[in-house]
Amino acid sequence: MSRFSKSDWLKLAARLLGEEGPSALTVERMTEAAGRTRGSLYHHFQSREGLLVALMDWWRAQLMEGGTERFMAASNDDQLRDRIREEPLFWDTRFERGVRQLAVTEPIVAAALEEIDEARIAGTAEIIARLRPDVDDPQSLAFIQYAVVVGLQWLVRPGDPRWNAVAAAGYKLFGLSDPEGE
Repeated sequence: MSRFSKSDWLKLAARLLGEEGPSALTVERMTEAAGRTRGSLYHHFQSREGLLVALMDWWRAQLMEGGTERFMAASNDDQLRDRIREEPLFWDTRFERGVRQLAVTEPIVAAALEEIDEARIAGTAEIIARLRPDVDDPQSLAFIQYAVVVGLQWLVRPGDPRWNAVAAAGYKLFGLSDPEGE
């Protein structure tokens, strides 16, 4: 049997959190799902707190790596508009819902989530300021837009036939429709 790495444990924790919710992040459930011993888990994480810190660091790194690359690749405003519209499609909404549930009882997770939320809102505000010079308060518009996206994570499941219509209405509402399509 090959060794189960720290990265393997973090990917498993993320999958279980997304599929089963916060109650799945127990030593018993994780070792059962991995087919490994407690010692294997404790080799990488001294405590549940250590696992949660590592999981939040792993999530933050995933977001920064993927999101930054996608936005840096935008060479003009049209591409930037496409990126801001597409970015939520890259998010693992089941995992993010699990993180938000876990944040209710775990201060470590709540702090990481707040940091990530604030970074996403600030980044969105910068893009809105560039794409929408008519907006007096890009920070507030970004906050509202982000709240809508997070709310949709709970209301519209993957594959929901309403998604395209909801997305088009959101793009129009927030001024992110294609300029020639308006």
